[in-house]
Amino acid sequence: MAKASKYNRARIRSRVRRPKRRSGSMVWTVTTVVIVVVGVLLVVLSYADRHNTADAAPRIGDHWHAFLGVDVCGTWLPNAPAFEPRANEPSLRAGLHSHGDGLMHIHPFSSDEAGTKATVGRFITYGGWNLADSSFKLWDSQEHKNGQKCGTGANAKPAEVQWTVGSFGKPWTGTPRSGNPADYHPKNGDIVGVYLLPKSTKLPKPPAADKALANIEDLNGAPVSGTGSTGSSVPSGSTGSTGSTGTTGTTGTPSSSTP
Repeated sequence: MAKASKYNRARIRSRVRRPKRRSGSMVWTVTTVVIVVVGVLLVVLSYADRHNTADAAPRIGDHWHAFLGVDVCGTWLPNAPAFEPRANEPSLRAGLHSHGDGLMHIHPFSSDEAGTKATVGRFITYGGWNLADSSFKLWDSQEHKNGQKCGTGANAKPAEVQWTVGSFGKPWTGTPRSGNPADYHPKNGDIVGVYLLPKSTKLPKPPAADKALANIEDLNGAPVSGTGSTGSSVPSGSTGSTGSTGTTGTTGTPSSSTP
């Protein structure tokens, strides 16, 4: 048998001396990288959430009002019933709640309902109802969805969920909006209309909106700017005409109702 050449013997010795790779070290490296990446992402997301809460209105302590009207086949539902606790978390008070006056009372108590998280959908969820872009089930306890017909007999037409937004004291356009109405972030003085109507039907203004926004009775409630059909909205205790919270023409006493 031929002797191994010097070259072959050197190659064999180098393989013997070469340290074996340890698979454990690779796993450790990958695990460390993953932990670092996840940690960075959590920090970024946490910062973004705090930034949103700090900079976007309504902030904790703000007190806004927006009207919500719902029209099903030409008939307006009554005002949303009054509620204070969150339906999905009864032990917590809802920063978006109803006094039964048609208004969404928006004054966040915590970061999870402040800023852009103060949505129509959060108000609806707190009340124990459902609202989406193709269906809703609200305080009439009836499910309404796309394809449901409005009218009877030969005049019945398929309807669909639609929505629009106007502002107190400004002309009503009724221009339909796209997307899910539950995602809308209402502003102080907004008038939000949700409808189940045949397509291309004019979206009317909720008839009770101006009166509700002109007669806000919340203690320390943020006044809504503009002039409605029933008068101007002014802060509690101001001298004013119909629509203020004081006696007409005199200095009123602030309301004692709970915000």
